[in-house]
Amino acid sequence: MELVLIWMTGAFLVGQVFRIISLPPLVGFILSGYLFTVIGMSDDIGLLELPAEIGVELLLFSIGLKIKPSAFLNRYLIAVVLLHTLFITVLFFLLSGINIPLEEKIIICIALSFSSTVIATKSLESRKELTSFHGRLSVLIIIFQDIIALFLLGYMQSSSLTISTLYLLILPAFIPIIKFVLNRIEDDEELLLLATILISLFLGSYLFKYFGLTGEIGALVVGILLSGYSSAEKLSEKIWSLREILLLAFFISIGMQITITNDTIGMFLILMSLLIVKSVILFFLLISFKLRSYTSFLMIVSLSTFSEFSLIVLSILTKQTTIDGGIISAIILSVSISFIIAAILNKHAHRLYELCEKYLIKIERKTHHPDEEPHTCGDAEVMILGLGRFGGAIFDLMNRNEIKSAGFDSNTDLVKKFIKKKRRAAFADAEDPGFWSKLRFGKLRVIILALPEYEAQKRSIIQARKYGFDGKIIVPSRTKEDTHELEVLGADVIFDAYEAAAIGISDSLVKNIDNS
Repeated sequence: MELVLIWMTGAFLVGQVFRIISLPPLVGFILSGYLFTVIGMSDDIGLLELPAEIGVELLLFSIGLKIKPSAFLNRYLIAVVLLHTLFITVLFFLLSGINIPLEEKIIICIALSFSSTVIATKSLESRKELTSFHGRLSVLIIIFQDIIALFLLGYMQSSSLTISTLYLLILPAFIPIIKFVLNRIEDDEELLLLATILISLFLGSYLFKYFGLTGEIGALVVGILLSGYSSAEKLSEKIWSLREILLLAFFISIGMQITITNDTIGMFLILMSLLIVKSVILFFLLISFKLRSYTSFLMIVSLSTFSEFSLIVLSILTKQTTIDGGIISAIILSVSISFIIAAILNKHAHRLYELCEKYLIKIERKTHHPDEEPHTCGDAEVMILGLGRFGGAIFDLMNRNEIKSAGFDSNTDLVKKFIKKKRRAAFADAEDPGFWSKLRFGKLRVIILALPEYEAQKRSIIQARKYGFDGKIIVPSRTKEDTHELEVLGADVIFDAYEAAAIGISDSLVKNIDNS
């Protein structure tokens, strides 16, 4: 217990240092694990193994809750994943310098073609972009890779797979019963939390392990099966705190696996060079399938890692055959450092795109893009960016008062919801410089930035003023950041969204009392 507390304290302190210097605390967590190994306080008895495993499973379950099964019908994305996996496997096989028997080398090269599920989803979630167009595509690519990984694990562990594994195909039949039970206990916070944990860890992880598959795949699959549940988002929120503290164990344990010796440096440099090539090839594949450079760039930033799955493959292979320690150390070091680099890149993803935009847009195909954004608001006088709880409520209010307005959001599901209401809504990413540079403001007099992220609000104000909007910019703020900075950048009205909601409720109550 004392050792666990020391690890947590060390992770907190190093994470805080990284936060102060504007780097992701996640990087600090990984580094703290490495530092503990250096001073002889590594996890020799496997204390972190179970919490790290559960943390990853809860994360994958919560991700699955946000993925609609219909998304798997995207044949273009399947083609991208298969082509990318094939190209990168061949490339790594020829250039990585891994000197082991043929079959084992092919397996490791396939595993190295995948991207980290944990890092990608964690980064997208921290930027509030998990439900955005590029966020969903990134997660789908990861899921398709996980499916390939499932077959790879099945091949490696074929002795553990039996005819009874097919029993898992019956699981979808029990989903309506699970939803019924969840609806019955929805109002009880404690029971709902317990039920969510049991579903993800028992029906997901344990059941799939019992029938010869991995717990990670099981948690993800069960989450996807429950994604149609009316309160799926509430289930995800329930396990958020528990998931985050358990994921801390995962990142510390990753740091503890890093070993740096002279023998590993050469192969490490080769693997990191190939990681760059891997990202570049994915970018051009996405462009070739008609995505815009903005979407493709943000996707490769999210996916520019090696996968923790390669560590799982490595651990299985080391039990089945003898692999040189230098190769093992080089792969572990490459996976860990790729996590650190990706965490830093993801924090500055939008700023990096702005720096590269004029070069990247030249590569785009001259055709219709599925992620095309509108270039005009028509005759609308008010534009609302962000159609979540606050933005959606403002949008509805504008329409009730017959004020011509247009709503935009990067979440296509929200956009479809308002289109069904016959509202002028469209897909657009407020953080995309291309959206602002091509937008014709027309009759717009007001822009309302109902965006969840402070940085997104800042960038949107800068872009709107940069491209000539001289009307009012209103920002319903939901953060404790210094709102004075928004005023300096060009915001005209800033109000606390929660205070505004409280005032609205109070006014409604007063009117009802007066009328009674």
